[in-house]
Amino acid sequence: MVFVHSLPGLIPRGALRGGIAVVIDVLRASTMIVHALAAGCREVIPCGEIEEARAAAAAMPPGTAILAGERHGVPIPGFDLGNSPGQCTAEACEGRAMIITTTNGTRAILASLEAEPVVVGSFVNFAATAQRLLHEEKPIHVVCAGTEGSISYEDTLLAGAFARHFKDLGHPMGNDEAEIAAGLWARVEESIWAGGETDRSRPRHGGEEPLVRYLTRGQGGRRVVELGLAADIADAARLNRPGFQVVAELRRDPLRIVARA
Repeated sequence: MVFVHSLPGLIPRGALRGGIAVVIDVLRASTMIVHALAAGCREVIPCGEIEEARAAAAAMPPGTAILAGERHGVPIPGFDLGNSPGQCTAEACEGRAMIITTTNGTRAILASLEAEPVVVGSFVNFAATAQRLLHEEKPIHVVCAGTEGSISYEDTLLAGAFARHFKDLGHPMGNDEAEIAAGLWARVEESIWAGGETDRSRPRHGGEEPLVRYLTRGQGGRRVVELGLAADIADAARLNRPGFQVVAELRRDPLRIVARA
């Protein structure tokens, strides 16, 4: 059974217990985390608050950690990186721990800890994440980070891609949010790949990624563009990006996200 939770605050008390959670913040934390792991970070540590992140970095040997994050879309002063996936280069990430705190995404991860396991999903690692869930018998809960307390278009779109995928495999939808999100994705998918395209992991033609125009429709996407970070949307829109077959899975004691072997 598949549930979609449009915001962490809309998750019914105790609903995640006994289930698996897929946490998504398309613009941009979940995309950033997947990029960091693909670029060679040994782990990504999510923090709710800025000072918590600073303290975690200070506790590590010099040169072994990088601080990343934003507040209201703007990079945090004194941090090594903002929340732009394109900053996750091998030079910056290889062998290091990324400690990240964001306005929405890391808080959504921390709100999902009742589930076991917890994975982080994005468009770029969609297929790998879906494959990880394929043989799970637990209920699947897709948790959307949203945008500063409001439901976000881009997160609902990705949630719908997961819901539709599993609906096509015979999984029942557990709540109306799952049905709504699956229906949204079905309409967008039909629009993007109208014309008989058979390989739906790749754009129909060259140029701009076809999902870009959809990821700029919502409040979060418009804000990213206003900040001059439109390249982040292009990075987030690359469905099943080659080289990003990463399953980003939360480990505990200590809490960290790693690339699942």
